[in-house]
Amino acid sequence: MLIFPKVLFVTNKDDLAIDYLIYKFMDRKIPYLRLNSEDIVEYSITYNFADDIIVIYNDYKYNFRDLHSVYFRRAPTIFPNCQNLDDTNFINGERRDFLEGLYLALNCKWINPLFSTYKAERKIYQLSVAKEVGFKIPNTILSNDPKQITNFIKNNSNCIIKPICHGLQITKNGAYSIYTSEIKDIGWLEQDAIFESPVLIQNKIEKYRDIRATVIGKQIFAVEIETNDIDKTDWRKPNLLKDYKEHKLPDDLQALIFELHKKLDLVYSAFDFILTPEGEYYFLETNPAGEWVWLERELNLPISDAIISELLH
Repeated sequence: MLIFPKVLFVTNKDDLAIDYLIYKFMDRKIPYLRLNSEDIVEYSITYNFADDIIVIYNDYKYNFRDLHSVYFRRAPTIFPNCQNLDDTNFINGERRDFLEGLYLALNCKWINPLFSTYKAERKIYQLSVAKEVGFKIPNTILSNDPKQITNFIKNNSNCIIKPICHGLQITKNGAYSIYTSEIKDIGWLEQDAIFESPVLIQNKIEKYRDIRATVIGKQIFAVEIETNDIDKTDWRKPNLLKDYKEHKLPDDLQALIFELHKKLDLVYSAFDFILTPEGEYYFLETNPAGEWVWLERELNLPISDAIISELLH
């Protein structure tokens, strides 16, 4: 059977947001193709620079001639084992370069552009651009020098530490997340040696509520998050009780969000802010592949409809 997909989902197997969207695509009979990087050996993919890109998967033949858009959710980094383990690094490099090159050759709309996503995920870069466009950001230091970090903490009273990259840690015993934490003891800084890795430390902003703003094109779905976290450091911790309600962002803050999106070349991202008791908003970060399904379910927000509309128009 020959299919001309309108949308390509670039992701991996454990992406629940794409699972959720696909049900809606099936209900609306919109042709699509989901490409999981773990399944690369199950796809027959051909591109010869003369004809249309052809993919064969599960006895279906997909022709990319009418492809309108790509929803880029997960980078192609997770692959199946190679037959010869000694070849793993080389083969996986070939796989990733092939997929990224193929995606970049597609002349269609992207949510979000591949390398714009990679660039925007860098917290140092997005913080610098956010400050440039006019967001308030916490006092911040990135350093591997314990003396510089100690001075920063002493000058900023309460401080937090957070991952520079994502907080997912994968070990031979399983996976777990590293969350933002308050620094309550600086004894670990009493050393002369440079750290193995720099750390990201910010002054702790007094918090009234956490705000998550999901942005799709020119639409913003802002949500106020209240938790029972005594330290008020990271609402994402799984053991916390959470309460959600819709939140209206000030017009000037919405304008800054759209300006940052323009500079980062993004169509979709999930912003995290702190709302202070005085009504000030502090930018923490934005995630170009941030999750959104749970908020749609909690508050019946039409986020998926906005994404589908953006993908098809």
